Amino acid sequence: MRDRELEEKIQADLGAGGNVWVVGDVHGFFQSMNELCARLNLQDGDWVVFLGDLIDRGPNSFGVVHDVMHHPHYCTVRGNHEDMMVRQFTMEKLRTPDTDVMLWMRNGGNTTVASYMDSVRNEAGEMDEGALERVAAEHTAWMANLPTHIVLDRWRLVHAGYSPDVPLDEQRDEDLLWIRGAFHHAVSPVDDKRTIVFGHTPTVGLPGHTAEDWGAVWHSSVKLVDGRSAAIGLDTCLYHGPGERRALTAMNLRTGEVIQQHRVEA
Repeated sequence: MRDRELEEKIQADLGAGGNVWVVGDVHGFFQSMNELCARLNLQDGDWVVFLGDLIDRGPNSFGVVHDVMHHPHYCTVRGNHEDMMVRQFTMEKLRTPDTDVMLWMRNGGNTTVASYMDSVRNEAGEMDEGALERVAAEHTAWMANLPTHIVLDRWRLVHAGYSPDVPLDEQRDEDLLWIRGAFHHAVSPVDDKRTIVFGHTPTVGLPGHTAEDWGAVWHSSVKLVDGRSAAIGLDTCLYHGPGERRALTAMNLRTGEVIQQHRVEA
């Protein structure tokens, strides 16, 4: 799924000299996201494009989603964790959880639900179940309509990647949200003209990286005709790993500058 109007706006601002920052997986770490974005010094015509997985694992997924939904400089593609939330976050499923709900809970959905419950508590700590149902419905409806990738003149921005064996105009959303090894080990560019910037897989696990590279941006050794890397991985893993290397990464598409924010939350 693409949002061509959004793509045109981002490309126009990029062409006019605006900064387009692409940010890896936030995973509910609201304070860390805010600290990083404050350092980007956004101006009119600048964008922050998140690569999905705004939610799960960290303590305040509600805050992350609320900010990305309402900030005029922010947009995001859908990640596999948003896809799970869309399918599983209903009051009916929470009351009678099935195996799919439990799978989401084990992958961080429990912290997401807790943050949404906290967002609708009154001063006495009592939760408003009706308000929870309304905000969950609003946020999941927004997530369901997010693009699964953003295609610009020289870049493709996607959560997981692309199947190297499928034409670009026939890619399945399932691959854009979930693919790993086949994409990471592609021996030729998936798109000859565009670098693919993606999240989803912590960069420490990508080809050529070892534990010594924890928290480092990954660049594919496969090159485009213009010499740029065919793919760049930005999930520098904010939620686990060595404490001093848990980082959220932003990369500027116009300049190539990389800014990293180490995790603020305990």
